[in-house]
Amino acid sequence: MREALRQVWANPYVRVGMLLLGLWLAYLLLLKTTAVWVGFLVAYTLAYLAEPFIRWLERYRVRRAFGVLTVYVLFFIFLGLASVLLAEVVVQLSQLSSRLPELLSSFNVWVERLPDLLRRWAAAPEVQAVLAYTTESLRSLLEGFSNTLVAWLGRLLGKGGNIISGLAAIAGGLVQLFVVFVVTGYLMADFPRINTAMLEALPKPWHPLAQELAGKLDHAVGGYIRGQLLVAALVGITVGVGLALVEVPMAAALGFIAGVFNLVPYLGVVISIVPTLLLALGGGLWTLVGALVVFVVANQLEAHVFSPFILGRATELHPLTVVLSIMAGAALAGLWGAMLAVPLMAFAKVLYADYYLPSRCHEQGC
Repeated sequence: MREALRQVWANPYVRVGMLLLGLWLAYLLLLKTTAVWVGFLVAYTLAYLAEPFIRWLERYRVRRAFGVLTVYVLFFIFLGLASVLLAEVVVQLSQLSSRLPELLSSFNVWVERLPDLLRRWAAAPEVQAVLAYTTESLRSLLEGFSNTLVAWLGRLLGKGGNIISGLAAIAGGLVQLFVVFVVTGYLMADFPRINTAMLEALPKPWHPLAQELAGKLDHAVGGYIRGQLLVAALVGITVGVGLALVEVPMAAALGFIAGVFNLVPYLGVVISIVPTLLLALGGGLWTLVGALVVFVVANQLEAHVFSPFILGRATELHPLTVVLSIMAGAALAGLWGAMLAVPLMAFAKVLYADYYLPSRCHEQGC
């Protein structure tokens, strides 16, 4: 029987068929347990990001268990502050929606008075005709914007009544989040041993390559993620302080939003500036202009100071590659895809530059 099985297994079609069957069964297993693996990946990512901080505490003879507890305390403090700030922004925007037509009407009046203000510098009839036409166009644009924005905010805020009907879904999400927190704690407590066990599961001849890939992955992806978190924090502080100086309401909360959404390169500025401009409307024209200046300054500081010094050469990606990666990631997986696109592309570049380009396949042809 054993000899017969050996002869059957010698057939390449049988081996290919068994391989395809195994891949199909593995796919079905992953499909049925997607939530479990996604939760584990989230927990492992959180433990991975916290590992340098825990190792830093261990250098000062702080036990790993206390380091894990410190991470949890800091995280829940951050979560509580984030909840309070976001709740205040939602309240302010809900109150603003009722006052928005009044605020925009004042800008309409100012635009209508624009030719009178400029008449001393532009008395020519041709210039006056151009100004009158421009004023009418701007007034129509602002009125259309006002009507559209009020309707959009009304629909958005009107969905608040559906929160009660979704309590069951929220409860399920909270249970899953609690499980992720528990698994993260176990992973942080035994992170070095877990990595060693994962390495030992591979064939021994693969260990050097796996360790080399892990080191390159940590440099390209881990360095980028941790650096981007620090850059986002600095951008959030810059925006919060700047908006406070120009007297925009809820400056701290808006700075927090700017920092969080800055984790998505390029798209974050567009997302975070919308609530800022809406809240700045109540302060008048100069407050609105000041808010725009704050975002321009923060964007320039990020591009020319924060990112070059903090991220350094962690990714070494061309800006065009970064933009295309974000667009592709957003199209494939939404916000999460846009956030993960750049680090994944950085690791793909490491594989391309360090393994494919020096290979015989590239030098001599496959």
